[in-house]
Formats: sequence, structure tokens, C-alpha cells
Amino acid sequence: MPSTTGRAVELTTLERPLLAVYIICATEAIGDITATCDVSRLEVEGRLFESRIQGGVLADGINGVLAALMTITPMTTFAQNNGVIALTRCANRSAGYCCCFFLVIMGIFAKFAASLVAIPSSVLGGMTSFLFTAVAVSGMAIITKGVPFNRRNRFILTAGLTLGYGATLVPTYFDNVFTYAGDNRGLRGFLDAIVLIMETGFAITAFVCMLLNLVLAEEIEDTEGHDVVPIAGSTPSKEANGADSARGADSEDIQPVGHIGGAKGDEKLS
Repeated sequence: MPSTTGRAVELTTLERPLLAVYIICATEAIGDITATCDVSRLEVEGRLFESRIQGGVLADGINGVLAALMTITPMTTFAQNNGVIALTRCANRSAGYCCCFFLVIMGIFAKFAASLVAIPSSVLGGMTSFLFTAVAVSGMAIITKGVPFNRRNRFILTAGLTLGYGATLVPTYFDNVFTYAGDNRGLRGFLDAIVLIMETGFAITAFVCMLLNLVLAEEIEDTEGHDVVPIAGSTPSKEANGADSARGADSEDIQPVGHIGGAKGDEKLS
């Protein structure tokens, strides 16, 4: 009879990396749904947006469960579709239903799928590169619209993008961090899960940004002139001069530029 202990050890070894993969898929789904709302000209904050995020992550999880039952890797959202929506300005759900129909047909009948496989890789590479760039531009637009670029947010974004770009450019940078070579397969699987997350660019970026956003305290920044206490003996601020502050100077300081030189010349002649 086969030993159940060894089988349990194998499941313990594999479940942690797979759990890390599902966490990465959920993180990617949140970003893709946010970009979809942006290019579809929908709000990217509020209860309705959070409801869309919740439904998208739930659907992504159900797809992952069905994929596991069918012995394939987890299914995740397709980020390039956001680029297609941005280019065509077609965000109708009917178009998505039609795409699902054609995908099912190509999955059942191999001849239809072969027509896409026959497309040269250079054509697919050029198309996907442009679409992925459109997704990146959507992310930049979301950041510039809803996030104030103060010192705190700049630091959070810089720290996250530093590790994210590093993991994308050098995917094997974290391979030699853990040097465990023992017989504990559970610990080895746990370390492999950490390496998998650290070497996935968008996953480590999201993790670092969320962690810093929770840890770093908000700063009180004085952006209005009336918040600044004047020093004793100094001149009053422009904000205290009433309507003249809108012009940036006091009324007695404003003189016609063209007559200043003439007035001085008249004084010398007299």
C-alpha cells in the first residue's frame, strides 16, 4: 500500500507556492479591474467601484477553483483588454460576451485556434507591447488623478516601483537569498512561495505600497497662507489685504510701469 505520509508531505510542499500564485492572481485582478474602470470612464473610487472589485476578485477565485479541478493552472484576468478598450472606446459588455463565445469555439474546435497560432510572433509581440503600454498609461492616469503627490506618497510610490522594476528587469535577483538545503519540504515550499512573490514585479510593488501606506503616518502640510503664523514685527501677509491679495500686491505698491521713468526725469528737471 502506498504511504499516505509521503503524499501529505508532497501536498504540504506544493500548497504554499500555489497559494502564492493565487495571491498574485488576485493582486493582478485588482489592478486590471481598476484599469478597466478607468478606460471605461467609470469612477475608480467609492462603493460602486469597490463592488466591482469584489465581484471581479470573486469571479477570479471561482475560475481558479474550476481550473484546479480541471488540472490546469489558475486562470486570471487579461490585462491587454484594457488597451483594446482604450483604443476602440468600446466598453460594452455585449462585446465581451461575443469574445467569450469565440474563445469557447476556439477551445472546442482546434482549427479556429490554429488560425491565431499561425500569426507570426513578431506581429503578436508588437501588438501586445503596445497594449501593455496602454495598461501602464492607464495606471499612471489613475495615480495622477486621485493621489496627491506629497512627500509621503512620493516615497511610497518610489519604494514600490524600485523593487517592481528591479524584479522585472532581473527576475532571478532573489534566488540566492534563502540557502536552505534540508529535508523539510514544508519549509522549502514556504521559501519557494516567498521567492515567487518577490520575483513578480507587480506583486512586490503592490505589497510594498500597501505595507508602507499602512505604516507611514499622514503628514500635515501647510498649503494655505493663513495657516502660517506671522513673526512679530514683520509686515502683514498679502492674504490680510482683502481684495488686493488677488492681484499679488498692495494697492499702494501698484504703479503704472510706463510712467515711473518719466516721473523720475521730471523731478531731475525741476
